[in-house]
Amino acid sequence: MTIQMWTSALRRAATAWRDQSEGLDGPRRNLAQADSGLLGSRVGPVAEAFLTTWEARVRALGNQAERHADALDAATYDFLLADAESVQRTQGLLLWQDRGTPPVGGR
Repeated sequence: MTIQMWTSALRRAATAWRDQSEGLDGPRRNLAQADSGLLGSRVGPVAEAFLTTWEARVRALGNQAERHADALDAATYDFLLADAESVQRTQGLLLWQDRGTPPVGGR
């Protein structure tokens, strides 16, 4: 038995989360670079608070997406490690002539 079939799906998901994180970099930078001082003394401070709040939120979402990607990478590694160990233990129980037989993955 093998669980390696899950790794490609996990890798695709990790890549998608990393893409989401990277996609938020541009908007976060735009929020950080916006000059609220151009809006005058009445609107400027309110706009600055708005921009600061949204920059922090976008940064948090980017960091969260990156953590999801890292968790999926770690899960992929754990699956591969567990799979290799289970294959090795199972092969050790097979008849001598079958111990080198590789597992057949299902879909």
